[in-house]
Amino acid sequence: MNNDEWVDLLYEARVGGKPAPVCSSRVSGLDHAVAYTAQAGLVERLEASITGFKGALTNKAAQAAMGIDVPVSGVLLEDMRLTAGSIVELGNYSHAVVETEIGFCIGKPVSEQISTDGLMEYVEYCLPMIEIADIGCDDPAAMTIYDFIAANSAAAGYIVGQGSELEAVNEVTVSLFRDGELLHEGRAKEALGDQFAAATWLINQVVGQGYTIEPGFFLMTGSLGALQMATKPGLYSADYGAFGKIEFEFI
Repeated sequence: MNNDEWVDLLYEARVGGKPAPVCSSRVSGLDHAVAYTAQAGLVERLEASITGFKGALTNKAAQAAMGIDVPVSGVLLEDMRLTAGSIVELGNYSHAVVETEIGFCIGKPVSEQISTDGLMEYVEYCLPMIEIADIGCDDPAAMTIYDFIAANSAAAGYIVGQGSELEAVNEVTVSLFRDGELLHEGRAKEALGDQFAAATWLINQVVGQGYTIEPGFFLMTGSLGALQMATKPGLYSADYGAFGKIEFEFI
């Protein structure tokens, strides 16, 4: 199977509302670069405006679950964006997962690699974010990190909170509730040990793939706390304390 054929299958599954195909065993010469080429091909085929980028597997527990020791990235698209307070249908996802995250809104274009010291030159504000990832695939036992990357690293939905100028972003904690029941607590430093390092890594990762990060784009730096499988309806509330709150409902 060549890369174009892989993209065809990924695209057909995505627009057909089906689980992502697991194809890595049939792709020759497979490595991370090949998988990201398939991801870029899928994004291009979807013909939706890019609105940002996501880090995935940025905490040690998530990496261990996938058997890797590096984070990966995905692309956020306009049709993935949901508003706070949204009512979301579980049936729109093959296997929805709720993740509490922190985001950075970019204020000026980034097209070259940067250092962590220079990050805030490009950031307009930080904010709480929720990711609704879709980890559904047609053969979970055979899925590899390459399948995960090619399928856009499970990017499926995201919710943007209110912007904040809180400088102590690394001190943020978040509690996620469903119908008032605490599901998990997370801490900002779970993403690569430092939010600024995680945002810098994500910028350099996607710039290295040839993207320009435009003003208004969002960067999600990765999950804080456990991944919550969305298996039943309920009202979800992510409380970030002084950093803000996001609520939405699954039906």
